[in-house]
Amino acid sequence: MPAPKKKKETVPLLSMAGLIRYYEEENEKIKVSPKIVIGASLALTIAVIVITKIF
Repeated sequence: MPAPKKKKETVPLLSMAGLIRYYEEENEKIKVSPKIVIGASLALTIAVIVITKIF
């Protein structure tokens, strides 16, 4: 008797091209506004520049 045929898994073409599939549902725990991120990065940049000038 021939062996039963295996079920082929269908793979979306996008995942075969190396692209990532994003799902609609987002499970974020912490939400930070973009203004806070930009402000914090600017403050850190200025702090590093000031510290390097002092020392």
